[in-house]
Amino acid sequence: MARRPTAPRPRTGARRPAAPGPRRPAPSAPSAPTPTPAASPASPGPAPRTRPAARRSTPVGRSSPAPSRAEATPPADPAPEGGGGRVVQAAGRFRELVAGRPWRRRRRAILATAAATALILLAALSAAIFLPALQLQQVAVSGLGYVEEDEVLAAVEPYRGDSVLLLGISDIAADVTAVPGVRDAEVDRSWPDGVRVSVTEAEPVGVLTRPDGSTAVVDAQGQELPEAAADGADLVPLTVDPGAADPEGAAVAMSEVLASMPADLRGSVQTVTASSRSDVRFALALEDGGARTVVWGDAADAELKAEVVQALLAEPGSEIDVSSPMAPVTR
Repeated sequence: MARRPTAPRPRTGARRPAAPGPRRPAPSAPSAPTPTPAASPASPGPAPRTRPAARRSTPVGRSSPAPSRAEATPPADPAPEGGGGRVVQAAGRFRELVAGRPWRRRRRAILATAAATALILLAALSAAIFLPALQLQQVAVSGLGYVEEDEVLAAVEPYRGDSVLLLGISDIAADVTAVPGVRDAEVDRSWPDGVRVSVTEAEPVGVLTRPDGSTAVVDAQGQELPEAAADGADLVPLTVDPGAADPEGAAVAMSEVLASMPADLRGSVQTVTASSRSDVRFALALEDGGARTVVWGDAADAELKAEVVQALLAEPGSEIDVSSPMAPVTR
């Protein structure tokens, strides 16, 4: 049974308006379309479109013939007036490009929050730096013995009035360590406007007599200490020989020898003399009341030299030479 022809579907693209001309008469019956005569050459508009032919019914059980290539290809969009390419419906595409993505909105919000937080912190830090309540005013000093507190405070004075936030702790510690008698110093902030200075004093080891007759209390590195360091201390007299070519080197060598010497042997040393860094001698008191002269040499191999001296004290003689501890000599 034949199927009734259906009306053609309207095209979605833009249609070019047809030129004015005679209208076609409406179809009289749903029969096969009557071919439309071609337009006369005098007609200014394009040829009118023809109605598609009625489809034939396909018997049951038979497959419909495949459409031809011409029928399967969709009609191309008509070119717009005035030339150019074909019209593309790109409104949806542009809408996707312009519309904000959720992750982009979140990223902008995070960046704005981070920038605002950084500005607030920077403003707070700037205000804190110049805040009078956070400027250095109070200095507490501990660990002092013979070193005067005024000397430590004088070393910290250049930093008074600086912001505690930006205070150079290591610089203050270095300036305090330069004070005579201070071996080490630790500096800590004491909020909101102070610092704590903890001092470790140098230990005196002897009283040095220079070739010109002047004396000074010295530590293990040969550094001169305040005279108050000798109060209540059992110090060994150190003497630089009058003809010493390097009196400063001889003084340092004697201090180093005393500092590196074992405590049990250092307690028996009566006097120390030197003419150079490698010619240190000292008088050693014995238990029987006598004395021995020990040629020590330089400050190297202190423990080995002390052991050799202890072993040779029972040998006869008045002098023990351990400047070369592997080949000691008694005289």
